[in-house]
Formats: sequence, C-alpha cells, structure tokens
Amino acid sequence: MFNSYDDIKREYEYLRQGDYLRYDEKRNQIYAENPKLRTLDLDIIKAYINIGTARLSKKPTDKAEAELNRLKTERSNYLKEHGIRDDYNELKYVCDKCKDTGYVDGHKCSCFVQKEIELFDNVSHFSQYIKEDNFDNLDLSYYNQSGISINGITYKQYMQDYITEFKNMVTNMDEESFSLLLIGATGTGKTFLARCMGALALKNNKSVLYVNVNEYLNSLKPDYEGEPLKYHAISCDLFILDDLGTERVTDYTNTEINYIIDKRLNDKKSTIITTNLVPDQIEEIYLGPTHSRLENSFYNCYLAGDDLRRLKNANI
Repeated sequence: MFNSYDDIKREYEYLRQGDYLRYDEKRNQIYAENPKLRTLDLDIIKAYINIGTARLSKKPTDKAEAELNRLKTERSNYLKEHGIRDDYNELKYVCDKCKDTGYVDGHKCSCFVQKEIELFDNVSHFSQYIKEDNFDNLDLSYYNQSGISINGITYKQYMQDYITEFKNMVTNMDEESFSLLLIGATGTGKTFLARCMGALALKNNKSVLYVNVNEYLNSLKPDYEGEPLKYHAISCDLFILDDLGTERVTDYTNTEINYIIDKRLNDKKSTIITTNLVPDQIEEIYLGPTHSRLENSFYNCYLAGDDLRRLKNANI
C-alpha cells in the first residue's frame, strides 16, 4: 500500500536492487558452470579497453578490433554449443518499458501510473464511488424534465450533448487537457458527472485525485497527519475538486485554490471543479485571478432542473 510518493520511489529502488541481485546471481551461476565463458567475457572487456586506449592515443585499432571480433565469434559459438541464451549477460526488468525507473522519455510509465492510482485511491478512496457513479449507470431520462429548455433545445438534449463532450474530453486527455467547471444547485448531478468522468479516466489508465474542497484545504494545515494533498493535486492526470464554495473563504484559502488552479493550467493538466455558486457569487467570493481563471480558462457547464436524487428515489 502506497501512502506517499516516497513509498513509490522506494518501490522503484527495491525493484532496481532486485534486478541487479537477480542479474548477479544468474550470471555467477552460469560462470561457475562455464569458466571458459567468464574468461571470454573478461577478454572481450579488455579488447574494448584496448580499442579505446588506441583511439585516445591516435594509434591504429585494426588489430584490436580484429581481436574483439574473434572473441565475439568464439563466445557466440560457445553459447550455441552449450545451449546458453544470448541474453545471459543482460539485466532483466519487471517493466521493460521504463527499465524499472518509472519514466520513459521524461513521462510517467504506465507502471508508475498504476502505483499512482493506488496511492490516490488510498488517499481519497475514489474507487468506492465509481462502482455506482459511472457513465454505464447514467440514465438520461432523469434529464427529461418538462418546462426546461436551454439555448432553444430540451434539457435532455442539452445534457446529452454535454455528456458526449465530457466523454470525448476524457478520452482525448493525452492530446488536449481540459478544465471544466460544473455549476448547479444541490442535486443537479454535478458530483455524479465529475465522478463519471473520473471513472472513465481510471478505465483509460489515468491517475485521478477526487477530493472535497474542505478536505483538500485541511490537508494543507500544519497539524495534518500525512502528505499534503497539494503534491498529489499537482501530479495527478485528472484532479477533481468537489463543492467549491462550501469552504470558509479567506485570503489564505483563496491563494491556495488559485495556486492549484493556476499550476494545473500552466502544466496543461486536466481539472474538474464543481460548485453550487452562480457566476455572480463566484465573482464576489473569489476576487482577482481565481475568478478570472474560472470564468475565462474553464469550460463552464450549467446544470439545471430538480434534485435528481429526489427524482431517482421517487422512481420518476
């Protein structure tokens, strides 16, 4: 179980140590059974050194290179005669893609993402929500509410179009990040839709941190036991901040919220924020850059209608 990024780092250190131990054990066993092979390998190393020394001294390397080729041929024949695989002298990794480093060309390897997913789930227990809150369980009939139309279309069609777009956003996260603000009164389905998008991201092997705004801010306090969620919020593929506006707003909380929003925008990482606040309230409460980011850099989606939980319980 991973409780911090230090745990993941240690896991990769242990993996690499295990790689080298298995490598040494296997090679030493082969050498013990085939001392001739060990001599050939040592002679090949010496031949490489002789070639390098000759090049540094600007001397001819023909004889040294010929000797190297002869030794390689002799070793190849020896391996065939004794049924030894050509890769006996190569390191074997648990993950061949990243060679047990966690990264490939500066990007997180899929094996690292899986460890990250485990870490975030241990922090926010997101997996417990998405058993029910996922697109497979989304019933569009709950949006079929009479008397509501937006931009000249029914609310059901409005939401159907949005849901299609939400799925595309998550599916295409690698090509283009997104920043989404879900706005609506209590019970209009903001949290459900955010979790659905998170569930799809997990299905697509993306790391997701889902957290309530108060839980997030509490983790930044000095007396918080554990790793502050800020580090997770910076690094995850999809960050879901739920119920913005329910926190006690101060200059400090405003600064912290603006920091994580700004950081993820600059890093081109996807973010979903849900709020009960209407735009005028957002402008009044989150002064300066926070309001500007939410209004201008986030795709704003407005949810309307009755409390969907009440409709579901009434089986309408």
